[in-house]
Amino acid sequence: MMWAPAIEITTVCLIVFLGELGYQMWASRAWRSDLLAFRLRLPSDLDIDDVSRALSVLSGSTRRRPLVFEINASPRGIGHFLLVPSTLGPRAVTMLSATLPGIRVEEDGEYLKGRPAVRLARELRSSRAWRPLAADRGTAAIAGVLSILYPLGPGEVVRVQWTIRATRHIRLKGDASPAMVRDFREKQSYPLLDACGRVAVSAPEKARAALLMSGVLAGMGALSAPGTALVRRFLPSAYVAGRVYPRSLPLIGAWPCLLNAAEAAALIGFPTNGLSVPGLATGSARALPAPVEMRNTGLVVAESNYPGMRGRVLTLQPDDRLRHTTIQAPTGAGKSELMANMILQDIEAGYGVAVLDPKSDLISDVLARIPEHRVDDVILMDPSAVHSPVGFNLLQGGRDELSRELVVDRVVHIFAQLWRSSWGPRTADVVRNALLTLVAAKAPDGSAYTLVEIPELLTNDEFRRTVLRNARIGSAVRQFWATYDTMSEAERIQVTGPTMNKLRAFTVRTPLRLMLGQSEGVDLGSIFRKGKVLLVPLSKGVIGPEAAMLLGSLIVASLWQECLNRTTIPKHLRRPVWGYLDEFPDILKFAAGRELADILAQARGLGWGLTLAYQYLDQLTPEIESAILGTVRTQICFQMEYGDANQMARRFAPMDRSDLAGLGAYEIAMRPCIGGRTVSPVTGKTFELPESHYDPALVAAHVLKRHGIDRSAIEESITERLTGNAREIGPPHPYGQGRKGGEVDG
Repeated sequence: MMWAPAIEITTVCLIVFLGELGYQMWASRAWRSDLLAFRLRLPSDLDIDDVSRALSVLSGSTRRRPLVFEINASPRGIGHFLLVPSTLGPRAVTMLSATLPGIRVEEDGEYLKGRPAVRLARELRSSRAWRPLAADRGTAAIAGVLSILYPLGPGEVVRVQWTIRATRHIRLKGDASPAMVRDFREKQSYPLLDACGRVAVSAPEKARAALLMSGVLAGMGALSAPGTALVRRFLPSAYVAGRVYPRSLPLIGAWPCLLNAAEAAALIGFPTNGLSVPGLATGSARALPAPVEMRNTGLVVAESNYPGMRGRVLTLQPDDRLRHTTIQAPTGAGKSELMANMILQDIEAGYGVAVLDPKSDLISDVLARIPEHRVDDVILMDPSAVHSPVGFNLLQGGRDELSRELVVDRVVHIFAQLWRSSWGPRTADVVRNALLTLVAAKAPDGSAYTLVEIPELLTNDEFRRTVLRNARIGSAVRQFWATYDTMSEAERIQVTGPTMNKLRAFTVRTPLRLMLGQSEGVDLGSIFRKGKVLLVPLSKGVIGPEAAMLLGSLIVASLWQECLNRTTIPKHLRRPVWGYLDEFPDILKFAAGRELADILAQARGLGWGLTLAYQYLDQLTPEIESAILGTVRTQICFQMEYGDANQMARRFAPMDRSDLAGLGAYEIAMRPCIGGRTVSPVTGKTFELPESHYDPALVAAHVLKRHGIDRSAIEESITERLTGNAREIGPPHPYGQGRKGGEVDG
């Protein structure tokens, strides 16, 4: 019976061992079932010391909940992944984002499902755990490992896996040698980590798998130091392969590797020191969080892409939007989708909206999704619709002498800015008196004259005499014509030549002639008074860039004049109206830099908020650039080219030029105006357009049918006004009343 105590002790030890083993297995399974996978998109300017610091910070949370860093290489490229328990996920993501500025962390729900068949697998151990590896050769080790991973052929996959957790410092015995003390101190100069490293290779051929395996292990071998190295554990390949994709943890005893944070930084394989590896995309822009003062309601611009903020929308409030917005984006970056979403939100909310689009794609996107209850509020001024154009008479709006003179001043100012390089006092005098004559006179049927009649007024004596019979024309204007009539033909040509050269732009281009040659046209004031929706597809590819520029400038200048008319309305009754100008440098030709800054400043107080979109800074003159960047409070940009990114980086700090140039598709950086001041930038991803409800061509046809006039009637009316036998082509009316067939606007 002397064996009885030994048997009892052995039994107790076995029970304890089995209990601990069972607990470890249960805990390992629970840990694995709770893992989340995050794809890491790494900045291009990482330093290995940055990675070491990040691991040092992370290690404090991993004593009982290990992390897994993996490199996954396939024919599609190289990716870095972080696997963490769900309870640690948000914290780990926040720590990484804080310690590695510019890193992008994106949850990848599909990554854990991939389990390719493994041809060859190895598990690693430290030959002498307490000795430090050559962490100063970390960059060389990283380059060695990553360089072997691309390109890979069909069916080839390499997985480099490092599972780590924090561990306690090692204590030396009192008889340790000075060399051992030195090594211990160096090893523990960074936080210590238990680690388990595995490499798994999938390949159709065993020889190819062996070649890839030896290449990865050789890369890690750069960290070998005197007396220590990472070596293969003598475990069967099939056994290790069965532990890779389940991410099995060591169960009993010490972990096979003891690393410090600097050594681990080299082994997890983040490219550092500007390392460029084929197949590995770097340089993604850093993500920045939404400020706490940004509300969840308002105009939704994008969704935050900051880790842990999924679903957090980036918004702008009406009062801040009245301080205006710019959008800078190259072709294809997602600008049109963003603007369409903003426009549709404003239309849905019942605001007055004016949109000028040089290409017409933006207008088509809006028409295809227009809220049903606002379809009848739409005014479509499409110059390419020459079969049934909507009228736009610049000389409308003069109810009395003073208001008529204001109309003329506005038109003269527009022309002077459009043709500033060749505009002189003689041209201004001719144009002003011609306009004052036509705005005061009426055709025989009582309808208004238009810009189209100016050339005829200057060259046709009979037509001029007919017009001058009107009693409302002032004596000063009549004196101009009296002098004009005494001139010889040659003298008249000399006086009117520069003017005729410019005005022919409106009379010889069919789209402009048909639109501007209608006595009755849209009342742009209805955008401000009644909340109408003005859509102007300038279609410069159809009507030509110069015609599109002329028309766009005239419409915006007229809208500005209507905005100025709001000064008579109490401020609290001025409901905001929103204007969207795509490719605005081609449209705002009538406003120089200082003048544009003044317009933006006044528009805010009058309730007109503008969103100005452009592609790159070189489109802006220095004066316009200064006016825009100095006055507009909210700035949105998509991916920038290098020169613009370099220039704008100071405004978007802490983002740098690499961040602005590294924005992905549909990603934005935004300096929002919140509470009347511009705050630090945020980043996000814009939303896709909702599904379309209508065929935009059918909606356009419906709108044009309500407000357009047949081309033949317009041509006949112009001819009859010029011959002095004008007739009505439709009852004079304010916009919003029926134009034909008894139809009534809603």
